[in-house]
Amino acid sequence: DAGKGKCCCFDTGSFGHYEDDAKSWAESGFDGVKIDWCGGSNEKLDPKTQFYEFIAAIKKYNKEFSVEICTWGVGNPWEWGRYAGTMWRTCADVDWCEDQKNFIGGCFSSLVRNINANRHPDKEFVGPGKGWNYADMLLVGIKQGLKEIEERSQFSMWAIMASPLFLGNDVFSMSEATKNILMNKEVIDVDQDPLGVQGDVVKEYNNGIIQIWEKDLFDGSKAVALFNKNNETQIITVNWSDIGISGDYKIRDLWEHADKGISNNQFSAEVSAHGTTMLKISNK
Repeated sequence: DAGKGKCCCFDTGSFGHYEDDAKSWAESGFDGVKIDWCGGSNEKLDPKTQFYEFIAAIKKYNKEFSVEICTWGVGNPWEWGRYAGTMWRTCADVDWCEDQKNFIGGCFSSLVRNINANRHPDKEFVGPGKGWNYADMLLVGIKQGLKEIEERSQFSMWAIMASPLFLGNDVFSMSEATKNILMNKEVIDVDQDPLGVQGDVVKEYNNGIIQIWEKDLFDGSKAVALFNKNNETQIITVNWSDIGISGDYKIRDLWEHADKGISNNQFSAEVSAHGTTMLKISNK
């Protein structure tokens, strides 16, 4: 914790001991750390000031050390986080369900909340050599949490937003369904695309219940997510004019791992309730 502590079950934070902790982590061979903000918040500290001080101490011992800034969006870390860390949380804990008032492994409403809060795709602040907006950990494979279709939606939307992919489940005990989501190379490739663009909404309907997201890729193709927040199945259509292209383009479904033909103007898909269809649209 960047403050004096009292985060979760720990009473002691790093405030006043930034350099001591940084030195200890470097000597222990760690690659990175999540720095929380419970104490900083309770003590009314300034996030930017404290994380600037912390990263200065860390860089004395390991310039490549990865830092997750976890202020839950307090202090607008997307505006300054690239100078103080590797990624920055933009929102509340994704497994906190406000309607149930507890941590139960997440729910669809908490997923949507964090997606909405993570929309800060300004290229001046985000990308390779700068850092990443982080919508919190993945809930895929966590018991008493999301349905499988919602887990696919989280993985798809984290990828389209170029959010870091941190597993929150027990990796020693995974179902085949969980493995199929977390090991979907085609979707991972969208998240890890070297161009490093954070995708965003290009079209939405019904007050944002139906959304079309687009992300430019390094090879000149487009990643598109058709996101259905509705409680019923919907037909969602992406028009080429929505994503800034024209002419013949090849469509590939990244969850079905199947080519869907060639179109010169649009593509439609039937998207399940709370589901996401993930596409790669390419002229190659």
